[in-house]
Amino acid sequence: MVGRGSRNRSRIIGGAIAFGVLSCAGTAFAGPADAALQGIAVDTLAGYGSSANGSANYGTYGAGCDYELSVLVGDPRSSKSNLKVTSTGNGRTATIYDQKPTSVEITPVWRPPAPGRYVLTATLDGVTKTRSVTVGTGVPFPEFIRGGACFVLPTY
Repeated sequence: MVGRGSRNRSRIIGGAIAFGVLSCAGTAFAGPADAALQGIAVDTLAGYGSSANGSANYGTYGAGCDYELSVLVGDPRSSKSNLKVTSTGNGRTATIYDQKPTSVEITPVWRPPAPGRYVLTATLDGVTKTRSVTVGTGVPFPEFIRGGACFVLPTY
């Protein structure tokens, strides 16, 4: 014979399990609410550089050199607005890309005009993602040398 307390616990546990299953099912089958901007990154390696004060210019990009960005969009067909990518540095903002996304990865080219600290910003359907980067003085190589890599002069 099962006591009354056991039956109530079974109902409570059974109800909790059913609620959990329905919650998970609702989450799994729900469609995306928007295009879901996922992030922005610089795909091209930072410049090759000399060292300054014993430390390399690791992670420093070169002014005047070209860098491919990677902006990830979860579902480009559901976007309601243009994907806008900007670069802000030295008191100026430049638009790099301003179009409806056509694929899950958009790869605009960014060329920082001068040394300094920059913030790369991607905005889509009210969602904004940013990436901060440091830019030094760059010397772009011709395409036949290391694929057109950039040499970044030492920063002091």
